[in-house]
Amino acid sequence: MLELELHNLSDDAASQQQGSASVMLRSDSTKVSSPHKWDDAEIVFLKDNVAIHPTQFASERISGRMKLFKQGTSLFMTWVPSKGHSSEASLSEKERSLYTIRAVPFTDIRSIRRHSPALGWQYIIVVLSSGLVYPPLYFYSGGVKEFLATIKQHVLLLRLASSIPFYLLC
Repeated sequence: MLELELHNLSDDAASQQQGSASVMLRSDSTKVSSPHKWDDAEIVFLKDNVAIHPTQFASERISGRMKLFKQGTSLFMTWVPSKGHSSEASLSEKERSLYTIRAVPFTDIRSIRRHSPALGWQYIIVVLSSGLVYPPLYFYSGGVKEFLATIKQHVLLLRLASSIPFYLLC
């Protein structure tokens, strides 16, 4: 049986030095039914240079912008590929649309797993309640801890006592 304990992300430095994972389960926020209502949304987190790797080749990484925003009492996450890619793969509109993560309410997110390898870049993997898994999102300019801290401001995170740290979003 797994035990639950409250966890403050500010004391997470030790787990960042080792490979670690975070899992957050959905919150009880209300869904917004219409996507055209984002005009009055409050942006609570914004990070550029968050990338996906659709292939094994680093030259084909796709950088984009990660955003968390609040609409009423609901928290949403989006990731949109950048239009300008320097050494990265250039995307057609069809590919851009394919890789875009459109406003996902946290009620639809089953888990977010954080990985902090000893060598390499920190990344997260988002799993929806439907079982759909988004590709890993690499934070090349840092920001995973801030991303999780922002989520913590809006939903309760619990840490599971196990060999690998897991964080539940309640």
